[in-house]
Amino acid sequence: MSSDQDSEDDPDEPFIPLGSEELPAEPPADDTRGAHTAIARSLYPNIPRVLRKEARSFFDGAMYAYTEGDLPGARLSFLAVAAIGDPDTAPAALVFLGVIAFRRRDAIEARMWFTRAASGPDDHWALVAAQELRRLG
Repeated sequence: MSSDQDSEDDPDEPFIPLGSEELPAEPPADDTRGAHTAIARSLYPNIPRVLRKEARSFFDGAMYAYTEGDLPGARLSFLAVAAIGDPDTAPAALVFLGVIAFRRRDAIEARMWFTRAASGPDDHWALVAAQELRRLG
């Protein structure tokens, strides 16, 4: 007997006609975190210690520039942090990039940064980004 015939006669799996199975529960519309988990893992690989220190320096400089009102300077430093991809500083940098984009009245870019931050590994910044996405509508 071939293996094809064995699988057809398998009594463990009942026959279910097409269209009669229950639909899977849909995730909430604002649950972006679960939808982007694989992307988030690929965005935050293991980073060498030297690059982590560099990201921390850029982040500290960006926060100083942001608090002083130098949004273009802060944006450049946050972009450097996001490019390095350090899991400790990149999620916050992505949120701040979204805030800066929104202050420049660029809602599309803000949505992109908030979506990336919402799918990241840091629960706090993912929640902040998800709330900002809800505010954008």
